[in-house]
Amino acid sequence: MHKPAPEQWQQISCPICGSIVFEPLFTKDHEPFVKCTGCALVLINPRPVLQRSLRTYDQAYSEHYAGKADAKLRRSRRRVKRAGKLVRGGRWLDVGCSVGFVVKAAGEAGFEAHGVDVEEWGVDYACNRLGLANIRRGFLEEQNYPDGFFSVISLYDVIEHVPDLNMLVMGLKRILAGGGIIDIVTPDIGHWRVPRDLSSWNEIKPSEHLYYFSKTTLALLLQKHGLRIVQTRLHFKPSLRVFAGHAR
Repeated sequence: MHKPAPEQWQQISCPICGSIVFEPLFTKDHEPFVKCTGCALVLINPRPVLQRSLRTYDQAYSEHYAGKADAKLRRSRRRVKRAGKLVRGGRWLDVGCSVGFVVKAAGEAGFEAHGVDVEEWGVDYACNRLGLANIRRGFLEEQNYPDGFFSVISLYDVIEHVPDLNMLVMGLKRILAGGGIIDIVTPDIGHWRVPRDLSSWNEIKPSEHLYYFSKTTLALLLQKHGLRIVQTRLHFKPSLRVFAGHAR
């Protein structure tokens, strides 16, 4: 991979605590991985600009995902069933819905199911191959959903990709109904199975996974915007799986 030109890099302060002091960890594919000295969030910083990151999700990626339809639909139905034990009915939004399997599963379970994603081929597949009606293309903050509109919002392997974490979480807070839940799945850097040589972890993905959360750093991000973790699901794989809701 060629190193991006200097004008293609973006230096940021920590999106959780605002610190500008970072501990260098390692470099992979010319991209620097660092840890915030204020809150311990691990991230790529400086990082490639948004347009380069978006290229990691293209038609080929969506086609590969769609090719696993049976397995992905089974997993989506399990996820919807689990969340449905906490919230029964209402509107469901899958952020980063890809080709729409979670949206389809939520609709089957009786939710008014919606999805949003940035990748054109995947959105087209969801609309035209799966026949899903409430699929939008673009970023969440561009959609102007009404306040308190969704009973369930899911982000499965999404939050680690989003360039502006604070804008995302502010948007989630705004559109989440009272008593609603947010179902978040993301790689767990605090998991006991993450290798000591962090650079060898298979979730370290330059230009793709911009942030690496532990339960503590994810909780801090949510608390910053009036949300809190209400349930954590343990998993053998290094995966952070939580339900979040409005802070009381």
